Amino acid sequence: MVAPSVDFLKPHDDRKAASRRSLARFLAFVRPYRGLLAAAVAFGIVRYLIPLALPWCIKILVDDYLAPGAARPHLQLHFLMGGLCALYLVYAVVSYWRSYLAGLAGHRLIFDLRQALYLHVQRMSLSFFDRQKIGGVVSRMTTDIASAQNFVGAAFVNTIMDFSCVAIIIGLLFWVHPMLALVSLSVLPAYALLSHALQKRIRATSRAIHHQLQEISGDLHEQFAGISTIQAFTQEETVAREFRAQSEQYFDTVMSSVRLQSVALGVTGFLTALGPILVLWYGASEVWAGRLTVGSLMAFYGYLGMLYQPIQRLTELNLILANSLAAMDRIFEVFDEFPEVRERPDAVALPRLQGEIRFEGVRFQYAGREPVLEELALAIPAGTTVALVGPSGAGKSTLVKLLPRFYDVSGGRITLDGVDIRAVSLKSLREQVAIVSQEPILFSGTIEDNLRYGKPGASAEELRAAARAAFADAFIKTLPEGYRTQIGERGVRLSGGQKQRLAIARAFLKDAPILILDEPTSALDAESEELVKRALQRLLEGRTALIIAHRLSTIEHADVVIVLDQGRIIEQGRHEELLRRPGGLYRRYAEHQLTAVGNQ
Repeated sequence: MVAPSVDFLKPHDDRKAASRRSLARFLAFVRPYRGLLAAAVAFGIVRYLIPLALPWCIKILVDDYLAPGAARPHLQLHFLMGGLCALYLVYAVVSYWRSYLAGLAGHRLIFDLRQALYLHVQRMSLSFFDRQKIGGVVSRMTTDIASAQNFVGAAFVNTIMDFSCVAIIIGLLFWVHPMLALVSLSVLPAYALLSHALQKRIRATSRAIHHQLQEISGDLHEQFAGISTIQAFTQEETVAREFRAQSEQYFDTVMSSVRLQSVALGVTGFLTALGPILVLWYGASEVWAGRLTVGSLMAFYGYLGMLYQPIQRLTELNLILANSLAAMDRIFEVFDEFPEVRERPDAVALPRLQGEIRFEGVRFQYAGREPVLEELALAIPAGTTVALVGPSGAGKSTLVKLLPRFYDVSGGRITLDGVDIRAVSLKSLREQVAIVSQEPILFSGTIEDNLRYGKPGASAEELRAAARAAFADAFIKTLPEGYRTQIGERGVRLSGGQKQRLAIARAFLKDAPILILDEPTSALDAESEELVKRALQRLLEGRTALIIAHRLSTIEHADVVIVLDQGRIIEQGRHEELLRRPGGLYRRYAEHQLTAVGNQ
């Protein structure tokens, strides 16, 4: 037989090593609650020990009270049964504490793990979210963490209790009748072989289930977020077919897992039944030979039933461990992602800036793609309004995303008031920048909640003042509950102009010295655009601003217009100067827009 190649074995070995590392890291989250878990295990062992009194009581009852010629006083029988009732009262109390303490430790651990994962994902750079489906990330924070939680209760706590229980019961079996104990344990090697044979296949299937569920979750998130587009292009049947294909693949994988579980259940069921049959078979012979009493056989049979329960749970533990370890692997895969934008250990906090911005030989490219910006040099004095113009893909949006360090430059540097932005803390840097985008991001909740993103501790009067400055107060007052009106997911209950004015009000509240406006009026009707323009004029006062705009009418009053093409500055000057420049790209843009307006 030819030995498997190293290349064939390596991926499996790597997965085993990765799983061991994931388990070790998971146990670090367990460590603070080891006292609770130890107490849960102790109560659990007591909980399993108490029922061991019942078979022995049955032996005494049969041999000493019910056997022909038995003459024990009835008072002793009452004491025996009363003591048994008292034991089961203790059983109820320890059952409560075992369940409560295990649940408390498990849920606290998962709370810590989910919080750590959430904070880690929050710190990730935008490039991480460019690569990942949001639904997939959410799946790891919910479904996978819930699967990992099973390890604490079902695996970690129960395993220790079950092993302790098995050891004690086996000792009792040998004490009652050594040969009968050997007969009853003869099926245990088959349990071990079954466990080993199924472990790898269950683990692989479990990983596939988690991965496919993440893909389905991610696609559903995208589809429901863009349901209007799907309906507008009548693609309901297409995406339904894709969902069905994904669901069928997931169904097939789940059924593979079900088949493995069914095989394990069938074989363990047979082995569980075979042991007692062998015991009764051999035990009856021992009773006939006078080497064993009927009561002892009944007690032995009772202990045997208690033995197979924890053994069967230990066999089924493979599935729980496979699910939990696969989930841990996927959780720590996210922990192993590091933000590309990181603070230096010696990062300092920026004081409030004047607002001077310099781009010095800035280069940038996304991973695996062509450069977006090349050797870009630009000096923007404090309080200056700069308009960025150029064709799609020229690098306008990328340029403004570099300023708050959503991405880091590939070369060169950016300074604010002469300080390299990589030398300061991210929090203090981003506090200096307010952003109003083309599609303002609003969250489920009230208008008040969304405005407070600009200033969490803002008073009611500050909220109203900012809304008035953004020409938003008037429409807010007409809403059913004013500032406490629920606006729905992404502000779905508001018009485009209303959402944009709330975004401007939020920027007023933030009161940052630097302002980024990313095509803030491109999607608005004429009436809304006029209100938003007036609000923006107020917002621009005394601030350094970078405005991305395709409509040249929105940037006529900019101090400087920068024309970008293929990541380079090709024109620079005031609006009127660039219009007079023969053959310039800006002039062609203006002529094209004037022609388009004239043809309407």
